[in-house]
Amino acid sequence: MNILKRLYIAATLKEPEWWRQTLNIRPVKSGAVVTMDTALTVAAVWAAVRIIAEAIASLPIHVYERIDAGKKIAGKHPLNSLLSMLPNGENTNVELLEFVVSNLLLRGTSYCQKALSQRGRVGEIWPLYTKHMHVDRNASGKLVFDYQEPGNSKVYEPGDLWRTAGLGSNGVTGHSPIMLGRESIGVALSAEEQAAKLFANGFQNPVLFEKEGVLSDTAYERIKKDIKEKSGSANAFQALLLEDGLTAKNIGFTAEDSQFLESRKFQIAEVARWFRVPLHMLNELDRSTNNNIEHQSIEFVMHTLRPWVKRLEASMLRDLFSPHEREQYFSEFNLAGLLRGDIKTRYEAYGKAINDGWLNRNEARSMENLNTVDGLDEFLVPLNMRGQNEPEQVENESQAIVDKEIRAVRVEYKRLDDKAFMDWVTDYYPRLADKLTEQGYSETTTMSYCSAHAAALRTRPLDVDQLLNHWQKHASKDLYHG
Repeated sequence: MNILKRLYIAATLKEPEWWRQTLNIRPVKSGAVVTMDTALTVAAVWAAVRIIAEAIASLPIHVYERIDAGKKIAGKHPLNSLLSMLPNGENTNVELLEFVVSNLLLRGTSYCQKALSQRGRVGEIWPLYTKHMHVDRNASGKLVFDYQEPGNSKVYEPGDLWRTAGLGSNGVTGHSPIMLGRESIGVALSAEEQAAKLFANGFQNPVLFEKEGVLSDTAYERIKKDIKEKSGSANAFQALLLEDGLTAKNIGFTAEDSQFLESRKFQIAEVARWFRVPLHMLNELDRSTNNNIEHQSIEFVMHTLRPWVKRLEASMLRDLFSPHEREQYFSEFNLAGLLRGDIKTRYEAYGKAINDGWLNRNEARSMENLNTVDGLDEFLVPLNMRGQNEPEQVENESQAIVDKEIRAVRVEYKRLDDKAFMDWVTDYYPRLADKLTEQGYSETTTMSYCSAHAAALRTRPLDVDQLLNHWQKHASKDLYHG
């Protein structure tokens, strides 16, 4: 099949996007040839790619462990250091993420090689150039990744790679925004070339030469030579020698010139649409105000960065964690810092959240990248939020907790021998303390209550019935009053 005809075929695994990206030799309608390299010479394209890649690469990222109350950072998981510090012996995590995101933005898909440790976990992550990757399926329908970088050719299986794809049509690779938007980018390239020629002329404004009658051939050749010698930016503002009655008249910008300038602005907007970047971030401020820029920046986080971040998180979960680990661990970027307003707005929001009782002071400190302080973990509950029957309700809830505890102690004391019962006590009360804390009881109250009850059950001789009867009458007050 003719190679130019092949370029028109929609991308499949047999006719991959890689093919069109690598061999895109067909000029667009404006006459420009758009490739990844030429597209990046358009200032708006370079800026859009850089803005998104740098923003995502600068986000905090951690591996988290799922727990009953939510999640906690899994600091000892090997992927945590790979994703947040050094993924390999050559790149920082910022450099790797910039590489991954820029490949997604330019070529639609990114690939990284996983180097496994002796324990079978991911030990290093190495970037692979998307332009050298060819994707296909073998006879059994399994994906095969043929990498043909000069001096580094290898065939990979899906388990060897961390693959992230953008919006696509074949379920494996993503469309290249550059190739889809090549007509818009081609116009921008042509406009750049036209602007360069305009300034190469050396005339910032068109000039008209006037004379009554007809120039002699000698005068015509002389003035043409003079104009040519004094054209170009290096000769700008040099005077022309006019003879034979010639006069020069500056006629200013024409309507076509004005349209040309407007078209260049329009191309910035076109590029912004393809990458979903607010115009003010590309230094196009004609319609921006101080009020709408803040909202546009938040929209940039929500509608531009967040979808890419979610794609990265999902592909990390699939490719970097084992099937067993996926049930317990996951990676996550922290976008909260980019959504913060000015310091006055943030502090007012923290104050309201703390006073309303759904954020404690140490959580607010953590959001501002400050260390926690002892005694600030308790949640404040304003008096006007306590209903008329709330004290009675809280006391009833406390009694229900005590009743459940008493039933558990009574059952296990009868079922187990003395040593096994002591082991059960040692295991039970830390778990009870965690549950009480989750239900809103302060750590001070929880630790005091559980420590006292565990110590009472270890006392010998032990009269369980008498102890449990005492708890039935008084223990709920210990919880309720703290």
